[in-house]
Amino acid sequence: MGRNGRIAVGVSGGGSNLRALHAAAGRGELGAEIVLVFADRACPALEWASEQGIDTALLPDGDDVALAETLGGASPDAIVLAGYMRVIGPRVIAGHAGRILNTHPSLLPAFPGAHAVRDALAHGAAVTGATVHLVDETLDGGPIVAQEAVPILAADDEATLHERIRAVEHRILPRATALLLAGAVAVGSDGRRVVLDLDRAEASVPTPRRALLSVSDKTGLADFGRGLVGLGFELVSTGGTARALRDAGLPATDVAAVTGFPEMLDGRIKTLHPRVHAGILADRRLADHRRQLVAAAVAPFELVVVNLYPFAAAAERPGIGFDELVEEIDIGGPSMVRAAAKNHASVAIVTSPARYKAVLAAIADEGSVPAGLRAALAVEAFHQTAAYDARIAAELPGRMAAAGVTLPDEPGLPGAGDAYPATLTIGLEKVETLRYGENPHQPAARYRRAGTRQTDGPFASATAPLQGKQLSYNNVLDASAAAALACQLDGPACVIVKHTNPCGAAERETLPEAWTAALAGDPVSAFGGVVALTDEVDRPTAEGLASIFLEVVVAPGFDADARAVLATKANLRLVVDPSLASGDVAAASIDPTASIRTAGGAFLVTAPDTIPDDPTTWQLATSRAPTDAERRDLELAWRLVRGATSNAIVLVRDGRLIGLGSGQTSRVDAARQAVEKALAISGEAVLRGAACASDAFYPFPDGVDVCLSAGVSAFVQPGGSIRDDDVIAAAERAGATMLLTGVRHFRH
Repeated sequence: MGRNGRIAVGVSGGGSNLRALHAAAGRGELGAEIVLVFADRACPALEWASEQGIDTALLPDGDDVALAETLGGASPDAIVLAGYMRVIGPRVIAGHAGRILNTHPSLLPAFPGAHAVRDALAHGAAVTGATVHLVDETLDGGPIVAQEAVPILAADDEATLHERIRAVEHRILPRATALLLAGAVAVGSDGRRVVLDLDRAEASVPTPRRALLSVSDKTGLADFGRGLVGLGFELVSTGGTARALRDAGLPATDVAAVTGFPEMLDGRIKTLHPRVHAGILADRRLADHRRQLVAAAVAPFELVVVNLYPFAAAAERPGIGFDELVEEIDIGGPSMVRAAAKNHASVAIVTSPARYKAVLAAIADEGSVPAGLRAALAVEAFHQTAAYDARIAAELPGRMAAAGVTLPDEPGLPGAGDAYPATLTIGLEKVETLRYGENPHQPAARYRRAGTRQTDGPFASATAPLQGKQLSYNNVLDASAAAALACQLDGPACVIVKHTNPCGAAERETLPEAWTAALAGDPVSAFGGVVALTDEVDRPTAEGLASIFLEVVVAPGFDADARAVLATKANLRLVVDPSLASGDVAAASIDPTASIRTAGGAFLVTAPDTIPDDPTTWQLATSRAPTDAERRDLELAWRLVRGATSNAIVLVRDGRLIGLGSGQTSRVDAARQAVEKALAISGEAVLRGAACASDAFYPFPDGVDVCLSAGVSAFVQPGGSIRDDDVIAAAERAGATMLLTGVRHFRH
């Protein structure tokens, strides 16, 4: 029949099957158009057809002669009885033998007649269904073209069961009509059994354009759905998504109408059905797959649009219970995503609203989503399902333990002797592609770990800087180091970092004083540095910051006056990190996988060194205890040295950093470097009575001797060297004081 076939439709009631046929014809699925709607009585269906501009005919009592003449004038290629409540007479049957279809709400030959649904319920049947058959002289007894079962539920009454059967009819009746019009329906030699010509059906029946939509994120859904409908797509959808589409005035076919099975188990079972997954997984490049779809009466999906239950957002919701969180684990969604991504040769999988515009444009311009874009969408989909599962695997063990589940002592489970699982998958979310990496010839990008909180650092969120040019790879490293150090400081404080090492730091009564004191520690190295501050930046502090060239300033906030001052530095990046506010130091991390580095093809995973030190546990190693001023400086020096690159020596005087030795191959060289820096910047006087922190033990007294000779009077170090006695004796002879922390802070 090609695509110019003619259909006449008989109706008697509301016309839902007529509308389904009309919609399918409008999408080009029938290869024909409805040219006539006839009825045996005045009814809403006839009125609706007239409103659509379709010719109509009212034939009271369905008179055979009058109907035959009316049909003769319309010259239909197929006649479809869509709820027509009259028996077709012999003249019409003779004139259109083998070309009349009827739909009936039961699994014929069971329950023929006008009350099939009522009869099925009355007989206590467990299953009924929908049948499309060829009309002959028998009552509901012609050869069956299509048939599908519908289970009868315990709560069903005649209305609810009829509604579910009708949903199936809306799908199988247009499909049977398309097969008939394509000449793929023949009656076998026994006169009873329909034989489908699969090759002809595969070649001639128009392939419907169908999109399967099931999304948690409804952003842009209505506009996307509207665009797809305009391009001839049928929208097949699940509960909340279907409602959103209908609320936008768009037609949506429920998945239950495709599967013939209602949602169950509180919505856990919706799309896990062969009629869904066969439509997704059929490789339409293969003729055999296409024939199998025809034989199974399954229409393929061209587009699958799915984003998953928001497990990550649920995990971050305060007070959520374990069982409630488990319900946020999507099962059907990832199954559909993976199936469509696997079959990207035939199906486009769309997992992000950000892709809607490009997908619509591709279909409008090229007729379909091109192979390259389908491939890219598939890769994106697999990335998303991998990250989704990784987040669940990371989150559940702790939640299980908190819920009282007794877990075995197995690697990676809470309370196990080995904190690291056999495999570790970490999902990262891309924030941006950086201009370049550590050097201009190295590409780089910035990612964030899903589930991180603002207290995890200045880049735990994807929030952009308040101002300034794009952050560089090195900016991120330095700003992170500065913020981590600033979190260790007390009161209004400032840290200046260069190449991840502190070159200036101070604690003071006010923020401007802290900035001034920190800058005085090494104003040369501060040029082009990164600054972290522990209070909201005000105008006086901003004026100080604006007085030299800086790359990044990290602070818990910037008031309006400060913003106005710093706006004059157009390239200066301003990063907000609320965790830097005084007294808001982040809690110690207990995540053993929170720090990851690469080394020689390996990935080293560890818990970060964020557990706060407790100075009350430090042991006095010398006869002289530190004065109050020395103790304050020792505590600051120890907090700063943990942020310096090993081997590291930090010198502090009067609450500010005065000298730093870092990244040295010997501890004595680090001591010499720190002393030389202090002498060069501040002079000899600043070293008299200064405090010294060493990130690891002194292997020999020489590093202590260098500092003692410069006037340093107080030391703090982990201890633990086989030469501790010699080191302590050197301090004792000089009248210095020394504290042992018992904790090392290497930073490589």
